[in-house]
Amino acid sequence: MEIIRSLFFFLVAIIVLVGFHEFGHFITARLCGVKVLRFSLGFGKVIFAKTGSDGCEYAISLIPLGGYVKMLDRREGEVKDEEAAHEFTSQSVWKRLAIVAAGPVFNIILAFFLYWAMYVMGVAAVKPYLTGIIQQSAAWEAGLRNDDLILEVDGREVADWEDAIYELIQHVGDEKLELKVRSASGIEAMRSLDISGWSIHRDQMANVFSQLGFNPKYFNISNRIAAVMDDSPARKAGLEAGDEILSVDGRSMASWYDFSDYVAKHPGATVNVRVSRPLIPDGAKPDDNSLDLDALPSDIMDFSVSLTSVGEGEKRRGQIGVAAWRTPLDKGVRFVRKYGPFEAAGKSLDKMVAVCRLTVVTIGKLISGSIPADNISGPIAIAKSAGITAEIGIEYFLGFMALISINLGIMNLFPLPVLDGGHIMFYAIEAAVRRPLPDKVMQWLMYFGIFVLLLIMVLAVYNDLVYD
Repeated sequence: MEIIRSLFFFLVAIIVLVGFHEFGHFITARLCGVKVLRFSLGFGKVIFAKTGSDGCEYAISLIPLGGYVKMLDRREGEVKDEEAAHEFTSQSVWKRLAIVAAGPVFNIILAFFLYWAMYVMGVAAVKPYLTGIIQQSAAWEAGLRNDDLILEVDGREVADWEDAIYELIQHVGDEKLELKVRSASGIEAMRSLDISGWSIHRDQMANVFSQLGFNPKYFNISNRIAAVMDDSPARKAGLEAGDEILSVDGRSMASWYDFSDYVAKHPGATVNVRVSRPLIPDGAKPDDNSLDLDALPSDIMDFSVSLTSVGEGEKRRGQIGVAAWRTPLDKGVRFVRKYGPFEAAGKSLDKMVAVCRLTVVTIGKLISGSIPADNISGPIAIAKSAGITAEIGIEYFLGFMALISINLGIMNLFPLPVLDGGHIMFYAIEAAVRRPLPDKVMQWLMYFGIFVLLLIMVLAVYNDLVYD
């Protein structure tokens, strides 16, 4: 059922996003006086078609992963003399450029309306408080502490963790990052964070900021163990749910993140874990809400734990097999971003611009190598994300679609032959030199574009199969 749900919402997203993209080409062509022969959702064999009163054939094709607008074009067949004025290649270079650019532009416009709908409906958000500051880490050395609230990232205000993450990730590969924070005592200060060693890998996205020594505060996390996995090192050593971690190898654990960081850095080692074990009454369980574990008498106990090792090379890390005790955040930290229709328009524009900027910066850093190529996602990852966001709520699905729409629009503007951006490049050159590129040159450039696009698609699917 999960696969079917993911596939269904993936198709919904693709049909809407591609349909709006192609509608941009379609309506702009019509406005520029070009005759449109067919508007198709999907490509391949046509399975349904209806000719409108305007003479255009509206079709649904077999493969629903794209679409196209077929215009009257002398390169694809004979054009009658009376229709020559409505043929694509006979239009001015500026009209042709506008028609090609309209598809990506419409994707970005669609994202604005999707974000607007999301904000009018209301979407849950979490204020960007920091937690799990690891001692001696880059975050610690910069002066960041638990419960600091991020106000600005490199001079840009952030309202929630999604805003903060978008701004933070843009600085991967940089040397320094400036954060404006407010401490738990209410003091505002600028913190300069050394991020020269920060890298992002797809299999570490769940803990993307742990390299810097902090984590987003989505829950209140204590040093108490909530669950012990079967057949884990912790289970074999005798650790139990309800135990509170005090120290490891004599080193005090200030937070659960200090504990997990220490474990991760000692793969295969045997460590001494000291805990405070509450004396729970017979018949009761540690997760019984009526029990106040901190108020119960407890024993101090020591356990020798042989950690397992997972991963290889630089990704090798220790594992103990326990989960942290989590409690919900206060209502003041969790809030709903919901606005009236007019205010939502401004917020949607801000979000659209921020995501456009993130997409452009990310593409640049993928090309430069600052962000590894294993972060390129394909249809499998997109389908899974579509299913997950739709299950959480329609507002999250709208936000997901807006994100993909912007990525689709900007990627199509990339000056690679075959993509819309490649055609824009051809027309820009034509406008500059006042003549089109030779057909032979354009043909070889198109072959090159197809080759590069296929390589990217193969890499994206490979990443999906390996990492998801």
